Amino acid sequence: MEARPLQRKGVKFMAVTATPISSDLIIYVAKDGGIGSISRKYAGVKYAATDDDVFDVANGTNGLAKLQSRAVQSVQRVRNTELENE
Repeated sequence: MEARPLQRKGVKFMAVTATPISSDLIIYVAKDGGIGSISRKYAGVKYAATDDDVFDVANGTNGLAKLQSRAVQSVQRVRNTELENE
């Protein structure tokens, strides 16, 4: 069966291709005094790495958080994807 663009009330919805571009790890640590945070960004995380593995690298038993002198507030993963019309 051939794929067709979706239609709704005369509007065509085209198929979109999503291409992974990059993935980053951001660790937010507390500022001295406890007000606000400082971010530490690590670029080039493998896009195929699981979220569990990325979190373990950030905040696991031997993770990057152990190298910080400040308390970790949060861990984020940012995935950048390019969207193109087919």
